[in-house]
Amino acid sequence: MKLEGLKPPGLVVNHLKGDPDEVRANGWLEWDGSLDLDAAVLGVPFDGASTVRPGSRHGPDAVRSALAYYTTWSSDERFSMAELRVADIGDVDVVVTDMAGTFARLRAVVRELVERGVVPISVGGDHSIAWPILEGITAARSGRRVGVVHFDAHHDLREAHFGAESSGVPFRKALEFPENAVLGRNLVQIGMTEFCNSPIHANYAEEMGVTVIPGLAVRRDGIDRAVDIALERAGDGTDGIYVSVDIDCIDQSQAPGTAAPNPCGLDGRDLQHALRRLARDPRILGCDIVEISPPLDINNMTGNLGAMMVLNFLMGLAMRKEAVSS
Repeated sequence: MKLEGLKPPGLVVNHLKGDPDEVRANGWLEWDGSLDLDAAVLGVPFDGASTVRPGSRHGPDAVRSALAYYTTWSSDERFSMAELRVADIGDVDVVVTDMAGTFARLRAVVRELVERGVVPISVGGDHSIAWPILEGITAARSGRRVGVVHFDAHHDLREAHFGAESSGVPFRKALEFPENAVLGRNLVQIGMTEFCNSPIHANYAEEMGVTVIPGLAVRRDGIDRAVDIALERAGDGTDGIYVSVDIDCIDQSQAPGTAAPNPCGLDGRDLQHALRRLARDPRILGCDIVEISPPLDINNMTGNLGAMMVLNFLMGLAMRKEAVSS
């Protein structure tokens, strides 16, 4: 079945698949056109709102390339997610010079997926895509309130960037959405990195009731404590929870390929655990993983990390499905 606003994946990786004894993620994610799915991986190769060092438009294909080297089996959980119905359904039809048109297509695709009960996992692209995704989810759920768990080195609460749209505005837009689909008390931001933010945006977060868990608190109290708080606050009075991940929340030693790499960030293993745990919660509606920029990467380190995060979120969904069926 064809979805309006989609085109085939920018990259199809055909090697290392077809071995029934070692199911590779790239083969597992091949789409047969059916939308009878539990989840869908969606590429959003748009970086037209990136104010510094663009390149994240190539992120979806970097993740696809990396997926050929991973399987559907979790050694940690001793669990295979091969029975989860999931596919890479391709890319949103992006025109980098047409933000409004691109976002309209993204919004429509996400809305249709959610209306069909499919969990979207969107791979960007810059972080501006989080806003139309949230719009699509909200529209599919008739405006019912949504909580957000946001991993990032930055607040992304700018009103504008020198008067223009940027990748730093999506959560300001979400909080000021006229229908109040996202309230400040239901937004949890995890991983704010030292000397990467403005007091103006920190004060705005406080005024709006946003819960901020900086990187230091994660290191001190542990990622499980952060996830506990996130689920409690984001789920308080809402009808579902969305997860948004800017890869720059991870330390630059593990994620060099991003527009704003930083030292002293979160550990990728903590994010891996957090995404798996979050996705197991039945309130989770979808996820994005953004700001992977291959032109700035080293040996696809950040693309590999992004693929690992996609797989961990899918593992959480598979474990959720297994728990329901049993």
